[in-house]
Amino acid sequence: MRGSMEFWQNRWVTDQIGWHRSEVNEMLDKHWSRLGLPSDAEVLVPLCGKSLDMVWLAQQGHAVVGLELVQHAVESFFRERAMEPKKEASGKHVRYSSSPYTIVQGDLFELEKQTVQADAWYDRAAMIALPNALRADYVKQLRQQTKPGAVGLLITYAYPQHEMDGPPFALHDEDVRRFFAEGFALEQLDHVELEDERDRGLSSITLSVFKITRT
Repeated sequence: MRGSMEFWQNRWVTDQIGWHRSEVNEMLDKHWSRLGLPSDAEVLVPLCGKSLDMVWLAQQGHAVVGLELVQHAVESFFRERAMEPKKEASGKHVRYSSSPYTIVQGDLFELEKQTVQADAWYDRAAMIALPNALRADYVKQLRQQTKPGAVGLLITYAYPQHEMDGPPFALHDEDVRRFFAEGFALEQLDHVELEDERDRGLSSITLSVFKITRT
């Protein structure tokens, strides 16, 4: 992903994947129903890794389409489900499919327009994995890979960036509003001070949740 393939590949191969969680994200469970989606909606999950959140989304009846840079992560997801996905080349990408999951492996910034046309999207660890310089292009890709009216759930973390090197990178509420200012409607669903995270040496860290609708 724009020069970082080696970095992320190494993190996965050496099992340095501190962002991966062994349980479903509590904010997903708490707020997903606020999106008002039908159970058969197709949900896009950018930079999905092998997240168990995809399993939770599938359990709600959704078809899940992940986007992931690293082949090792994609293969791990299907192997841990004891699934043997169909593989097919798709331009610069490889599409892995085993219902209800499809994961497109490759650089999300090189996806052709409308490779995916999802009804909704979910981002817990994608936008915060990107430095500020790539975030506008990320939002552009979200728009290109979703249908008009698509609704998303975005989970962010904010802290004084100078106190910790990313990723994850801080993403403040005002920056979310700036990046999604054109062509989207935003509603903030949650904002929480995370006291337990201060052991990282941070003076403060907050979590925010947004419902974002493509207009």
